[in-house]
Amino acid sequence: MVTKSLVDVFNEAVDYGVEGAVPVGTPVGVEKLSHVLRVFNAIMSGGLGFAVEVIEPDEFKRAVEGFRYLDLAEVANLLAELVESYGSSDYDFRKEEILEHALNVGAPVNDAFRRKVSQVPSDFGV
Repeated sequence: MVTKSLVDVFNEAVDYGVEGAVPVGTPVGVEKLSHVLRVFNAIMSGGLGFAVEVIEPDEFKRAVEGFRYLDLAEVANLLAELVESYGSSDYDFRKEEILEHALNVGAPVNDAFRRKVSQVPSDFGV
């Protein structure tokens, strides 16, 4: 049996995130990470407004679940709140700045992935 490296696992999740679909039977950790990366990469490419335009609402819900799975609850909560209120009069641009800062300081998704895979390697097929 060939063992996957963490780079292989992460890249697999990136690919599924780009495609927007995760094959049946994919390990749960890879699935959750792929949903996170779909939204994360859209936000990094053009901001939250761009992401809201190109990502479906149910994909945001899966990404929020993925952020929580990776123990990034603050990011998950901010994202859920911002997507829910996007375009409304009570939208809080300061919270969007907080979210973008949280996603840009260091490598939060990669760091969370590495922590999670060390805790539950079977969730990632390693």
